[in-house]
Amino acid sequence: MNYELEKSICISRGNEKLGKINNFSLPSGISCPGKSVWCKNCYSKRYERRFNVCRDAYDRNLRHSKESFFSELVINQLEKIQGYNVRIHPSGDFYSVNYIDQWIGICKRMTNHKFWCYTRSWTIPELFPKIKELNKIKNIQVFLSTDPTMDLPSDNFRIAFVEDDKRANGIVCLHDAGLKHTCKECGYCFKNKKGNVVFKNKLKKRK
Repeated sequence: MNYELEKSICISRGNEKLGKINNFSLPSGISCPGKSVWCKNCYSKRYERRFNVCRDAYDRNLRHSKESFFSELVINQLEKIQGYNVRIHPSGDFYSVNYIDQWIGICKRMTNHKFWCYTRSWTIPELFPKIKELNKIKNIQVFLSTDPTMDLPSDNFRIAFVEDDKRANGIVCLHDAGLKHTCKECGYCFKNKKGNVVFKNKLKKRK
């Protein structure tokens, strides 16, 4: 594997909410085929506008994710950095069958790692079967994200709600509630195998 090519993929080492947890992002919007009306106020998009370095890194990740050797790039990086918990897509989403296949391969090979993600791509008929396949792997927790403008998922998945949704059930994100400093400290989403989560409306917090 070419060293410069491998180095150009960006696996970040956490943020204020995640804590020191490895994470991989794509550009918001263009990599989100299941985005809803709710997503027009996407917090990731605002973040990318403020920080060019993040936007550029996510753009590089998107380009790499379309290559046949993408999974090797990710695996090589994860093997070299500390931490065994990986958040997929703080920004972005699963955008194609081939891309999901790459993550299926990554999760199956990185058995010592725990992955988790939230996705709206379950609303895309051609992607949902692959998301189901991904969810069957033991070391990843896949949450189907929904909001008041979307249908309620009917399959046997954990669900990520927003607080404004009258259908919401599950525990309120302990970080959003101010009870845990970071996702790493909490661990509910990636250590547990059952239970929904309800996220606070970030726009309300900004007012």
